[in-house]
Amino acid sequence: MSRILITGAGGGIAKAIIPVLHELGHSMLLTTRSRSAELKAFLDEHHIDASIITADLTNEAEVIALFTWVEQQGGIDVLVNNAGVAHAAAAWKLEAEEMEKLFQVNFFSAVRCASKALPAMRANGFGRIINISSVVAHKPSFGTSGYAASKSALEGYARGIAIDVANKGITANTIAYGYMEAGMLYDVPEAMLEQIKTTIPKGRFGDASQIGHTIDYLINSPFTTGQTLHVNGGQWMP
Repeated sequence: MSRILITGAGGGIAKAIIPVLHELGHSMLLTTRSRSAELKAFLDEHHIDASIITADLTNEAEVIALFTWVEQQGGIDVLVNNAGVAHAAAAWKLEAEEMEKLFQVNFFSAVRCASKALPAMRANGFGRIINISSVVAHKPSFGTSGYAASKSALEGYARGIAIDVANKGITANTIAYGYMEAGMLYDVPEAMLEQIKTTIPKGRFGDASQIGHTIDYLINSPFTTGQTLHVNGGQWMP
């Protein structure tokens, strides 16, 4: 089975993904910016053995230190770029500086990590880059122009990687998930949640553990690359 680095591992979506990947036999290295103690308690509660390191992925020096640690741990086969932050602001209130901060977390953190992971993957002749995006990149709601743009960039980046390394045994894909019973969903006001639910043909929010199974599918699917897999209950149909 694969050895996976998951960024943003202290968040709610990651906590739904980690037990699934553990159960499927994958080993994991985890990084979080500020929730290492909480993450360690979660792993202990679920009897999962995974190493944790704290890193700010908007800081190049800390990303270099992260990947030095990764190599000391034996390297990785799979990078899951899950780090991200939510953001809400009407377009006429969104300043360029604010957008830049959003991109630093949601997009450039993935660029920093992928650029460090790919040389070893190319040398090994195998690798998986999996970016975690959102239905919002395809179906924005009011106030999400910045967030949608950052996730759209992430998807385009994965497609570009897929072309660059297609002949090296490496795939690059994106999972664009919808509204799940985890993570950022709990930051949305209740009244808005009920309205959002009416836009989902399934009529409910998703089980975030499905994202873990989708990651496993992509790990084991060498002919799937440059794709965005939509897991959203039919809310967006390309």
